[in-house]
Amino acid sequence: MKSPWRACVSYLAGRLIFGRDADTIYECIEGSHQDTMEMLGKNRINLLEARPPVGRPLSFDEIGERSALYNSLFGQIYINISGNTFKGYAGGNSTFFVGKASGNLVVVYDYREKSFFKYRFCSRQKENWHCGAVCHDCVAGHLPPSVI
Repeated sequence: MKSPWRACVSYLAGRLIFGRDADTIYECIEGSHQDTMEMLGKNRINLLEARPPVGRPLSFDEIGERSALYNSLFGQIYINISGNTFKGYAGGNSTFFVGKASGNLVVVYDYREKSFFKYRFCSRQKENWHCGAVCHDCVAGHLPPSVI
């Protein structure tokens, strides 16, 4: 999956799992922040369907799966969430992915690239929201998703 698409997938999955938004996401390999609203607009991301419906508040105590289908400039994105793990498919270049979200970090395994990628959710409401040259979450000993 191309890097901008993977960033979108990471943001969408993290947003669903964390139940909150991020002003930017920090891409750990490239070492750069990406504005989330700009990223969604540039890639024309629209929610097509969500289960449970978007209007229903989610409780992290609920057992069961949630899923969302998005339309974008690069095709449809399907994400299935169970707890803090997710799996899905990006139609733009027929890529399967799996991942896990914990704390502020989203880790994605891209089957096309055969590699892990890390993204940190950042909010301007927290002090020191810019990670600087090295994001402490990126270099911390976070384990890759156990769903692989």
